[in-house]
Amino acid sequence: MNTSVANQNGDNRVMTAPTPPPALIRAIRRLLRPLIRLLLEYGVTFPFLSNLLKNLFVEVVNEEMQVDGKRQTLSRISVVSGVHRKDVKRILEEKTDSAAPERKASLGSRLFGLWLGDPRYQDKNGKPCALPRTAPEGEISFEQLVVSVNRDVRPRAILDEWLRTGLVQQDINGNIHLDPDAFVTEKNFDERAHFFGRNMRDHMAAGAYNLMPGNDKRMLERAVFYDELTPESAAQLQTLAHKLAMDTLHQLNEEALRLASQDEGKSSAKTRMTFGTFYFQQEESSPTGAQPPERSKD
Repeated sequence: MNTSVANQNGDNRVMTAPTPPPALIRAIRRLLRPLIRLLLEYGVTFPFLSNLLKNLFVEVVNEEMQVDGKRQTLSRISVVSGVHRKDVKRILEEKTDSAAPERKASLGSRLFGLWLGDPRYQDKNGKPCALPRTAPEGEISFEQLVVSVNRDVRPRAILDEWLRTGLVQQDINGNIHLDPDAFVTEKNFDERAHFFGRNMRDHMAAGAYNLMPGNDKRMLERAVFYDELTPESAAQLQTLAHKLAMDTLHQLNEEALRLASQDEGKSSAKTRMTFGTFYFQQEESSPTGAQPPERSKD
């Protein structure tokens, strides 16, 4: 089924736009609801989001939907995105923060991954070793771990921050113990927001790739879901999910470290990957649904 819409380039021609699949629209509504709830919590209203979406539609068409052998034009971007040609021109001419380069993984996350995954920092059971703060040259220590990743930051500053946030504990002998469950991409909002965007982007990108026409090889994107559980049963499943997920992530991290070291310096080493896992639960809504808002008496 097609819909006729007026051309936005100032003439009287009519072009035909395909109607999106209803199943896709239903899926989009479901995935946007928690995001909109988060946006409203932080004061991001519809006009702000609308303007942001307009910019993103233009960026995606311009950067990811070019036709081989043809020059990208303002008119084509306007037709494909549905954004008016004058707005397309303005958006492409403006310099925005979205043009900033992709941020690298934080120092904290790199140190954490190394301590968890590198055999040098593991005990015989594959758990992260307790590290002395300093040690003679050539021996492992917390200071040596930090310096192996970044020489521009004082190890003592990292240690003080990690002690403050509970990521590590220091015993009476001065040895430093890592708590693998305490690392939540560091306890500051900017870090958590960065990884929220990065992780959700890649999760959504995997699902979107699987829906794209012509992509025969599917990416991993699976979940287990049950309803009509008691809170006690859900708590048991949450504990089990956490254990299985952390075991898998630690194992994958170890192998990724090994392969990254093996691939270092190769001209073909240009591929990035993300593997994630999540657990979510909530009480089911009442069958009658939400009540309509009261009418304003103003």
